[in-house]
Amino acid sequence: MNKEMTQVVVLGAGYSGLMAAMRLANKTDSRAVAITLVNASETFNERVRNHQLISGQHLPERSLAQMLAKTRIRFEHGTVLELEPEQHTVRVQTGSDQTIELRYDYLIHALGSHVDVGSTPGARENAYTLDDRSATALAPLVPDLAARGARVLLVGAGNTGVEVSTELAERFPNLKITVVTRRSFARNLSGGAQRHIRKAFSRLGIALMENTEVTRLEREEAVTADGPISFDVCIWVGGFAVSDLARRAGVRVNELGQILVDRALRSLSHPEIFAAGDAAMPAEDPGTPIRMSLYAAGPMGAHAADALTAHLRGRPLPSFGLSYLAQGLSLGRRDGVVQFLDRNTDTATRFIITGRVANWFREFFVGFLLLTIRLQRTAPWVFYWPGKNKMRSGTSAPRSPQEPAHVGG
Repeated sequence: MNKEMTQVVVLGAGYSGLMAAMRLANKTDSRAVAITLVNASETFNERVRNHQLISGQHLPERSLAQMLAKTRIRFEHGTVLELEPEQHTVRVQTGSDQTIELRYDYLIHALGSHVDVGSTPGARENAYTLDDRSATALAPLVPDLAARGARVLLVGAGNTGVEVSTELAERFPNLKITVVTRRSFARNLSGGAQRHIRKAFSRLGIALMENTEVTRLEREEAVTADGPISFDVCIWVGGFAVSDLARRAGVRVNELGQILVDRALRSLSHPEIFAAGDAAMPAEDPGTPIRMSLYAAGPMGAHAADALTAHLRGRPLPSFGLSYLAQGLSLGRRDGVVQFLDRNTDTATRFIITGRVANWFREFFVGFLLLTIRLQRTAPWVFYWPGKNKMRSGTSAPRSPQEPAHVGG
């Protein structure tokens, strides 16, 4: 690396990290800023399609090297082992099992989240998840499971649980699928959306057990207060967790381990670190609640790039804003629900779209976000998200890493 250049390291090449890296490369001077993108996989994982992967559908393999071709982003295939903010370094175990050290002037932390299997005894050892490696391992086993009418238990009835269960039931009708949830079903959706999903469950033969908490998972049995539930395979979709990398490094985090950021998406404790996506949480209200979602990941990645660009140019940093419009759920390949949302509270309205049109809407949104990431290399202006400027009055002045951390605004 040229030590005279400003070194920017981006951790994670999911929707948020890849968006940030691509946008930053377009907006900064190649002669002054070097960008390194670190990711544990050599391919881009469309995580929101992993329910299709489990059901055996072929998804295109997207090489990160190819996606980054003709950009000036240096790709480093490796797993982040340790972050050392005081030294401005990151230790990475590369794909060739070597350990290297990357120095940075600025860091964008976008490592995302993973399915939480650490909170319930036995879940890590006895369940599959929707994380890429686990989903890939389960997919080839499903046809044999279906052939013998196996019992599949899904723990978690949020949006992910709904999509996985309906996808499997539609493609493999011989599977005996049960969905269990410790609370009520699809609590973030309107009554109309819930009724439509319940009808889909009934049509597809999916059993639903509400208000039932799995307290321990054994090899072929889930333990609950109401008695055991036997299964042949369990898929755990009960919530998400983030890497403990930032906590171990002494970066200020919340109780979930997400980096607490100001309105510009800078770490409250280390202003040279920006954070975006599931691994970040604004300490002040950005105009709407922020949840772990694809909806928030892309805009947060884009804003982190914009804020860092403004800082490098000595300009006031923009405040992150977001407005929700809708969320889409697939119910197999021929059905779905689009739930319209209050733009400022992320709560369900009574307006929904159902059926094939809803499924198409979800597919369009997922494909559109990936397209906008690709377009960042030449036309970053094509991505303008709802609520982008709603917090415009809360801009914050650039500050050096030596200045005391504060909440911008």
